[in-house]
Amino acid sequence: MRNYITFYYLLTVLLMMGAFAAMAQNNYGLSILGGVSVAFSVIFLIQLITLLRKKGFADVIGLIEYSSLVLLSFILALRVFHIQLPYLEWVFALSGLALAYTYLNRLIKAFGSMKPKNNTLSILILIYYLSLIIFIIALVIMPFIQVLAFYAGSIALILLISFFVAVVLKKQFLVDGQAVSAILAIAQFKDRSILLLSLFFLFSLYLGFSTSGILPKIYSDEYPQAYFELVNKAETGSEKPINGKYKYEVFKTSYDQFVDKDINKKTK
Repeated sequence: MRNYITFYYLLTVLLMMGAFAAMAQNNYGLSILGGVSVAFSVIFLIQLITLLRKKGFADVIGLIEYSSLVLLSFILALRVFHIQLPYLEWVFALSGLALAYTYLNRLIKAFGSMKPKNNTLSILILIYYLSLIIFIIALVIMPFIQVLAFYAGSIALILLISFFVAVVLKKQFLVDGQAVSAILAIAQFKDRSILLLSLFFLFSLYLGFSTSGILPKIYSDEYPQAYFELVNKAETGSEKPINGKYKYEVFKTSYDQFVDKDINKKTK
């Protein structure tokens, strides 16, 4: 994990740069977002292979975690580039549920091991992992039940903020005769929870600011905004495909034909 912190940091910075570029309707913004998603997928795949070489199938939870992250990152990259494949949403949902299961497993173990040592810290760890699990569930159900996903995400954000407030107010906890912080205690579990919660927190901030109109939504100037609004409807499950195609796919085909005709007229 420690060997990849620098990569995680750089990719997170690139993710923010790509988001701001896309909000300014620069084409390269979406390319950066897609590239970052692919890069995350590759890094998780490398870690998955490394874990297999070191431990084989002994660490089942670790293997499920990395496999889920590889699939989720790759599918997010496909979403950025508006590539639709059969049953992609179901693969995304199953991967998300598998990831939620791994962190539920870690929650139970972490809470159980910490409770005899420091009850307050064990409750904070419970809140921390619970917020992550609910965030993942919100991400999974977003294409199917958007309203429920919104409420789940809001609950997860409240839990996460409560955790941060508690950490600020209570900086040290006594564990086995030593003073440790909540962040340090969580870091000792050596999982990807801190990275995922950081990304979820940034996404929640963006969603809140864009919904309230403080920040613009992510678009590209390659297609009109109507196209991306149709894409959003398809991805959030508020629109069902007709004859196997979503409206944005029909729109894109018609728009590309229109642009090609216009280019041909100008070149003649």
